Amino acid sequence: MRKGKGEEKSVLYNLKPPFQGCDECEVCDSSCLRNVPFLESLPENEKQNLMMNSEHVRYRKGNYMFREGDSVKSICIILKGKVKLCKFDLDGREQIVGIFSDHETIWEGMLLENSHYPYSAVCLSDVSVCNIKQKDLIKILSDSNVAMKIIELLSKKLHDANERNMLLSTKSPKSRLAAFLIYREKQDHSGTVELKLEDIAASLSLRPETISRKITELESEGLIERSGKSSIKILDYYGLEEV
Repeated sequence: MRKGKGEEKSVLYNLKPPFQGCDECEVCDSSCLRNVPFLESLPENEKQNLMMNSEHVRYRKGNYMFREGDSVKSICIILKGKVKLCKFDLDGREQIVGIFSDHETIWEGMLLENSHYPYSAVCLSDVSVCNIKQKDLIKILSDSNVAMKIIELLSKKLHDANERNMLLSTKSPKSRLAAFLIYREKQDHSGTVELKLEDIAASLSLRPETISRKITELESEGLIERSGKSSIKILDYYGLEEV
């Protein structure tokens, strides 16, 4: 993995039990996969086999998990932390195409031959990841329950992509921001959006100063409450929907 400016090297462990020090469990076994939707129906012995051949990687905040153009060789299950998927336009402006957090999976392109990532993955916090190799994933697709779960997830991702496109088509920056906050709350279910202004701006193709002004407007209307530089609490969900 190439290192960018200011990056620290990630820490990688092969998952050969017993493995001490996983953030999710004392010994890394199939319990790490308990909240991964398309694997939950697998028999316990199948989960154990997956974990035996998987890798557990820890990244520091600011590390790249992978870069645009890298070959897709495994699915990345985020055990703990937050990651943004991003790319840069011809003018060098960052565009965020997605934000993933605990128990979500990055696996687009896994079923395509010679697939490459169309974006980079940057850690917004310290992150723990379980990587399952492509060949091991293909083996379990013979399980009809797993195949159906993958179809469901593909449908959900298509729905999310359409919803994000609708966000970007909204002309009013204030409406676009309100819709984005609602979208993120649906993803995280925490009532609080933990993102820097720059990341929100890059997600909405707006300038950070524009986002700052619109946050102030929503805050003055009693719809949200800003705390620090990267925390926005939703006070009035339905009020945001009206916006």
